[in-house]
Amino acid sequence: MEKLKSLFKEDSKFKVFLLSIVITGLSYGLYKGMIDNFLAEIVGMGEMDRGVSEFFRELPGVLLVFILAAFYMLSAETMYKAGAVIMLAGMAMHAALPPTKALATLAICVYSLGEHIQLGMKSTLSLEYAKPGKGGAAQGIQSSVNQVGTLAGYLVIVLAFSLITKNQPYKLFFALA
Repeated sequence: MEKLKSLFKEDSKFKVFLLSIVITGLSYGLYKGMIDNFLAEIVGMGEMDRGVSEFFRELPGVLLVFILAAFYMLSAETMYKAGAVIMLAGMAMHAALPPTKALATLAICVYSLGEHIQLGMKSTLSLEYAKPGKGGAAQGIQSSVNQVGTLAGYLVIVLAFSLITKNQPYKLFFALA
């Protein structure tokens, strides 16, 4: 904890920020750990369908410059939070909507939009919360915390799908993530 205090400003919200990073990392690990099997087994997407869904997954990244420009007056914290809410909406769509190709692709696009918004904001907030001259180390901590959360999410998926093989709980995990 002393190491973190030496990197981040005392008056910043770095503890809450790092907690949110580990939670979104865990959520991403849960999501990414099962999305391919969900699309193949439940939605029935083949290779061509997956290619189309990948186009729509990356579309928010291409449009991100325009999206961020439209909301230039918002702070990095606000955009980071908005990205989290959008990711949550995409995840909830997978859990709640019928598993059709179009709706699954829409849910992927929505989730990806939130993810792309958060990507840039993570680095921005790490630098904003860091003490002068400690920006690189702060970004390293942020990346490490994110990876720990992601690996934990993958581990949960591996354990759950190893133990529960008959009734694969995709909707449950989308709801939890």
